[in-house]
Amino acid sequence: MAYVQVNHDFIKFIDPELYANVLEKKDDGDCILRLQLICERFLSVYLKERIAPENIEFFTSGKGKGSEILRHFNERLTTSVASGLPAELARPLKHLNKIRNEFAHNLDYEIKNVDMSKYFELVDAFKVDVGTPHGFEGPIKDFEIHADGKVTKAKDSFQAGFTAATYALMTKAGIWLANDLNNRGQLNLGGPLH
Repeated sequence: MAYVQVNHDFIKFIDPELYANVLEKKDDGDCILRLQLICERFLSVYLKERIAPENIEFFTSGKGKGSEILRHFNERLTTSVASGLPAELARPLKHLNKIRNEFAHNLDYEIKNVDMSKYFELVDAFKVDVGTPHGFEGPIKDFEIHADGKVTKAKDSFQAGFTAATYALMTKAGIWLANDLNNRGQLNLGGPLH
């Protein structure tokens, strides 16, 4: 199989190292916060691809390297949906943000099994058909994480579950975005990778 360079910022949300770092933290709240920030990166990349360069000034705050497209997750999410992001992709993002907000605003909050089950269900509901299996078809609860000679199933812990589900979601989001860019004639590919 031949691989080519994709000249877009996909690495900001699908780099496996990001997810490995999340798993190293061993804290549910930190895990959810970091995963939500990775999803926020996806929304920023998506909006950067969708908003016409001549209109970007209306969506950014700050200047130079510190500038960002919109400031808050929900602003980015609703603007993304209004710009063509599928609702099936937006729903798990919204659910993850809801859990993140619970951690941020409720000192006694603890993740519940129902939170993770609902997230798995929403991630599984977002389908990307590329004509061939891509490895993230689900079900998420059966996904396995292989690290340090051990195998952990997504359903075995909140951290493993949310991390595996978010990695699958962001990978499917990347596949969807590549297809979306290609359909709009904006997919920028580089040379072959060796």
